[in-house]
Amino acid sequence: MNYLAHLFLSGNNRGIIVGNILEDYITGHIDHPKNAYIPFDIKVGLKMHRMIDTFTDSHPVLKDSKALFYPVNGKYSSIVTDVLYDHFLLKNWQLYSLEDFEIFRPRIYQSIRYREDIQPDPMKKMVESMIEYDWLKNYITTWGLERAFLNLNKRINKPEVDLRKSLSIFEKNYDFLDQQFQLFFKELLEESRLFLKENPIDGE
Repeated sequence: MNYLAHLFLSGNNRGIIVGNILEDYITGHIDHPKNAYIPFDIKVGLKMHRMIDTFTDSHPVLKDSKALFYPVNGKYSSIVTDVLYDHFLLKNWQLYSLEDFEIFRPRIYQSIRYREDIQPDPMKKMVESMIEYDWLKNYITTWGLERAFLNLNKRINKPEVDLRKSLSIFEKNYDFLDQQFQLFFKELLEESRLFLKENPIDGE
């Protein structure tokens, strides 16, 4: 899953929210001594991110969705699906959240600044860009998806790779992908709630 899903599934704890984003910049075992500087609540977020990724990568619905994009995106089909599923989360927001998206968004933008002292510089730059350009709301539009894919193209940095090619497939299979997302996300939401219940933060 991409940024919006990870942030939504994190709940309300700022440490877990930050950890779900920080994981992209952490390698190896989370409890390795080199990560001793990371607070407990953020480590819970790191572990949650990995749980979400493992659950997602092994889910049969995701395999069906990725198969649509494989002819044009190859091994990057999973990245494409992650981004597009964020679109469907936003489209179906009221099915999954009692918190209005216009309240959720600024809360998250404030939360991801928590413990900036331990955030690596690339993450700080990404967070600033996310807030400045309001990434989270942009997933709802085709223009926003195109911008997300352009940014990913830059990170992949291979001239032959253009994730925007997926958009025509996305539009042709929109209803199917929406149904697939809803089947999958219901289960992921249950798994995430169970994870948070089994990994409580003191005082919460």
